[in-house]
Amino acid sequence: MTSSTKTKLRESAEGTPEHALDAIGRKYHSRMRTVDAPSDSLSDGVVVPALREAIVEGVLEPGSRLSEVQVAKQLNVSRTPMREAFAQLEREGLVTVVARVGAFVRSVTLRDVTEIYRVRMALECLAVQLAAERITALGRAQLEDVTDAMQASLAANDPASYVDGLDRFYAIVMTLADNRTLQATHASLIGPVRRLRRIAMSRGGRMRVSCELAVKIKNAIVSGDPIVQDLMREQLRGACEAATDVLKESEV
Repeated sequence: MTSSTKTKLRESAEGTPEHALDAIGRKYHSRMRTVDAPSDSLSDGVVVPALREAIVEGVLEPGSRLSEVQVAKQLNVSRTPMREAFAQLEREGLVTVVARVGAFVRSVTLRDVTEIYRVRMALECLAVQLAAERITALGRAQLEDVTDAMQASLAANDPASYVDGLDRFYAIVMTLADNRTLQATHASLIGPVRRLRRIAMSRGGRMRVSCELAVKIKNAIVSGDPIVQDLMREQLRGACEAATDVLKESEV
């Protein structure tokens, strides 16, 4: 990627401390303490989510080498959970592990964009259909709340906050769909999906289009309108095109 594109992808990380990964790690350590998690869950509770966030937000750039010793020190963990975490992130498509060399942040390719959005199309169109069939009063309130927050982020021109809201929107939809197999399959894509979502949002005008369609999808779910799948397809096609355009521009 060119330096200008990398800068765009790191906009949400502006103002972070010099040791950004340390700060991210402290956040997840704090979350673990609130749920009284056992120490043997450090990989799932701290290392994987901290590295995932750092990669998705552009704190760790594509091609960066992830040293077990250095990352363990920054995240305040032993080296024991590191290999397990790297293996999980490799399964998610965020890291490449090279035997006897180490782990590296994986670059996003045009093929990644095409493949991931095709899978998302199948999963998320089904999810909104099921959500529309199973919508509850609580679900309606949650969708209204999150889309209100997304519109406020759009008005404030705050892409980082907007994408966080979009993440919550999809999480609510998956919960409403109430299909464990669908939820588990979608969750396995969480890292790459969020990474591409943030890339797509760096394209000018994409946030407004995304928000307008999210509100339409919410209204269709709430009213049980069968057009909801068509709206989701339109949302995903636009996101795919935006991510593709950003990546192509970075190659120039």
